Amino acid sequence: MVEPNKSWVYRRSVFVRFLRSENGRIFVTGCLLLICGISVLGFMAYHRYPSWQHLFTMAVAHMAAGKAVSVVQGLSVGLHPVVILLLATMSDIILMLIVYPVFVFTYEHFFESHMFQKHMRPLFESAYKRMDRIGRFKMLGVFIIVWLPLWMTGVVVGSILGYLIGLRARETLTAAALGTLTSITVWLFFSNQILSAAGWVDNRVVGFGFFAMIIVLLGIRRSQRRRAQCR
Repeated sequence: MVEPNKSWVYRRSVFVRFLRSENGRIFVTGCLLLICGISVLGFMAYHRYPSWQHLFTMAVAHMAAGKAVSVVQGLSVGLHPVVILLLATMSDIILMLIVYPVFVFTYEHFFESHMFQKHMRPLFESAYKRMDRIGRFKMLGVFIIVWLPLWMTGVVVGSILGYLIGLRARETLTAAALGTLTSITVWLFFSNQILSAAGWVDNRVVGFGFFAMIIVLLGIRRSQRRRAQCR
């Protein structure tokens, strides 16, 4: 009888333990929401709803470059502010529900692994730097760090901060979700005011500025990851 590969058995057991844990249930919820969102966009594309391309572009921009860029992009193509608010908030929540449990599990079991050091360490360091200033406020601190309309203070960093300061998963996710909802509302208000004041600007200029912003932000993110890996 051939013995099963021990490494494969170990990986399977780790994966099973993860899915049976609270973090596993959070991860599955995030994946199901992601599948639902993709299915809705696919349904709209199949039936050729006029706005599906704008929704898809905004969702991709949100995942790639953050809420500030996605909100401006949504407003520039004429999406309703309520639609922008719901889509941007759900995109952030889905991202948090997927990344947060993976971070917690790899932090607890594979802190020294190549996967953690390459993909999770920059998020860990970004959250860790804010522990002294924000950590003492607990849930309010998580809310503030997510609400602040600054680069690298989003929902993922906020949720990881919540874990590092000892909050329960439910408290962390609630505070981060409320923070991102408030933050997106602020971005939506000020972006709408700016675009309304600059209504004379040609749409092609807005589109060019939007894509230029994405390229710049992606370049900054890539540079930060490289610096973090070189440490």
